[in-house]
Amino acid sequence: MSFQLPNTRPVSSSERVNFHCKCCGACCRHVRETVPLDTLDAWRLAKYLRGRGEPIDNLDTVFAKYAEPVILHESGFSMFMLKSTGPDDACIFLKDNRCTIQQAKPRACRLYPFSVEPTPDGRYKYLLSLERGHHFKGGQVQSGRWMKHNFLPEDREFMRMDMSFAPIIALLLGKVPDAERKRAIIMYLWYKFSDYDLGKPFLEQYRKNISSLISQLQRLAGTEGQNGR
Repeated sequence: MSFQLPNTRPVSSSERVNFHCKCCGACCRHVRETVPLDTLDAWRLAKYLRGRGEPIDNLDTVFAKYAEPVILHESGFSMFMLKSTGPDDACIFLKDNRCTIQQAKPRACRLYPFSVEPTPDGRYKYLLSLERGHHFKGGQVQSGRWMKHNFLPEDREFMRMDMSFAPIIALLLGKVPDAERKRAIIMYLWYKFSDYDLGKPFLEQYRKNISSLISQLQRLAGTEGQNGR
């Protein structure tokens, strides 16, 4: 099944586009429930904010203070989005038209004006966002070089795992009996977003957590040994 984000068009890795950030803050306003904060984003943000003196020891603090859950499916499958504030729904990290977490901003912000979409062969398709036309003036950037600099190997591996596991997790959540649904959702939130040690490598923990989550959901759904099917 093919899917393309709205207000985007595909670009090749060699394509050059006119782009210049005006530092106007417009991209950071009217962003309610539009900027995803995935687990890797939260991990980096937690370490960054802790380094600046904030009392953050785990990802729970980041998600509770700076994000809000958005339910994607009635089974309980959900994701987190950055909180927005004020009458113009500005990003919670926007202050005086400047991003206060520039060094640890989420992948969606780091890749802008580009985004990525996984392809069936394990690669990624590059997309150009067309929402903010005033940015497409001035100097040129090459999409492939932009991605090489901003779409890091850790991001690629995390996104590959996340996208491959998501359908399995969603399917299992849908198969869990109503009597076990609350327990299943708590497990989902714990393993996917919470149970991480900031002092250990992220990807190893994520892979282990998701494997544990799938095993637990299989048990609750009564599908152990069936690979989630």
